[in-house]
Amino acid sequence: MILRPATNDDAHALLALYRAADTAEVGRPETSAADITDLLHAPGLTLGTRSLVSVDDTGITGVVLCHPAPQPGQLRAQLRVAPGDTATALARTLLDAVHHWTLTDRAAPNSPVTLFQLPRSPAIPALRSAGWTKIHSYTRMIADLIDHTAPPTPADVRVRPATSRADMATIHHVLETAIAGHWNHHRRDFQDFLTDQQQRDGHDTSLWLLAESAGNPVGAVIARAPADRAWIAWLGVLPEARGRGIATALLSSAFARLRDRGHTTAGVDVDTHNNTHAIAVYNHAGMRPIGTADQWRASHP
Repeated sequence: MILRPATNDDAHALLALYRAADTAEVGRPETSAADITDLLHAPGLTLGTRSLVSVDDTGITGVVLCHPAPQPGQLRAQLRVAPGDTATALARTLLDAVHHWTLTDRAAPNSPVTLFQLPRSPAIPALRSAGWTKIHSYTRMIADLIDHTAPPTPADVRVRPATSRADMATIHHVLETAIAGHWNHHRRDFQDFLTDQQQRDGHDTSLWLLAESAGNPVGAVIARAPADRAWIAWLGVLPEARGRGIATALLSSAFARLRDRGHTTAGVDVDTHNNTHAIAVYNHAGMRPIGTADQWRASHP
């Protein structure tokens, strides 16, 4: 086995690795080429010094990367290993690299580093033995855009795309207000948020949608349209406007725009423990759950 930094040329082999791991862990391939693009171009990631792939005669058998998390002062790791008898041992080796990088890059002692794993991942025993703790879970949901039927938009609500930087700033403000107090959310200023969104594969300002009632902003959604998978990145409705069908109207409008671009499905990851009943909201809009992923955290003194 050889360990070396990942490169952009590894994209095809990494897609094969992830899809083989998906099939072993959830029974079907879920990872798209756009997901691998996002992986290799994560904001703040330096592939040459903060990534490793393991390579044997069969190809790439594991990957680990570490980069700044969206939450200030935190780090985010990405870990995936191919199924097989040596998967857990390989995960331990790759996690050693995360430990080393964290000690170098952390903002302060005990600054957390987090990563996501599917519940049946062979890396789970390695995480536990290395002192990682499962702290949260997320539910992945999907909508069939071809057969989706949009319910009527509330009569007093208008959904429209952003047409200016001011509209985009309003959408950011609505989202920040709507999700304030949610688990592990940290407020970000508009320019930082915008820069991050512009770096994401499939970024398209015409998929920044604002819901207004009586001329006032009440909700917003940001979708993305990479070539092989449409995605709902952000959705929020102001607390005083909830329960009126605004979230469904926003999602239906996003779905229609994504379908017009040739997409047949759209996905979203939802906080399983969200206190605004987000899963029920997405269900009502025609999305269905297809699996969960757990978030793990480690803090190194």
